[in-house]
Amino acid sequence: MDKQEAIEYLKGRLKEIPALAKLRHNNPDYPLWILTIRGVVERVFGKDSYQYKILEVPYRIHGSSEMLKNKSYVENLRKRRTAILSIIQTWEALGSEAETNSSPEPQEAYAEETTWESIDKEFGVTKKGFGKRINFVKDPFKRKILFRDVEHAYYLASSGFSKPAVILAGGVLEELLRFYLKAKNIKPVKDTLNGYIQTCGQEDLFKSGVSHLSDSVRHFRNLVHLAKEETKRNTISKSTAKGAVASIFTIASDINS
Repeated sequence: MDKQEAIEYLKGRLKEIPALAKLRHNNPDYPLWILTIRGVVERVFGKDSYQYKILEVPYRIHGSSEMLKNKSYVENLRKRRTAILSIIQTWEALGSEAETNSSPEPQEAYAEETTWESIDKEFGVTKKGFGKRINFVKDPFKRKILFRDVEHAYYLASSGFSKPAVILAGGVLEELLRFYLKAKNIKPVKDTLNGYIQTCGQEDLFKSGVSHLSDSVRHFRNLVHLAKEETKRNTISKSTAKGAVASIFTIASDINS
């Protein structure tokens, strides 16, 4: 199997997610599903690759009741979907140049500390400062994942991989708002990014300017579907991707001010 065949394989496995989402948290199909996918990605791209590392999140189910465990399972499945979409969209953004381009591949160019140095220079946000802003996220593992996804989203946006950057940035915002509402003991109207944004607006948790910004982020997420890219006019630009990443820091700052 070559890399293009692996991408087509991942697209096929994505189609199985709706059926998996209907199963209970302790079903035997999901662990096998993700294990098989990781095996293919490791064999084709390598264990040190960006593609493999983004799928490295261990399978963990949290919750004291069946309802919470099932909800945790669906969240885990959603994160896998985001990761697989990122792999696919990054490859499609590179196209055939992925095999011939002499520049470093993402895993070679990406470094956590230098990425945060660049974020600080561009947005005035340090890793420590961002950590303080999201102090409502108490779970150390979840915090680690959020930091990682912010780093990857910024790197992808800076490297011109706009679509996967927007997907990841939207996922980070979704998790931040979910944790924030949970910390406030506020039940969202719906467990989606749009639902979290709507709830924050109803509860007057955002400043007016950031409310408009959060609406823009919701529209960013609506742009990421392949069906929307009928012309170059509909293709996500690098500036749009950078704007999505900037929205993470703006909203994180606003909701904790």
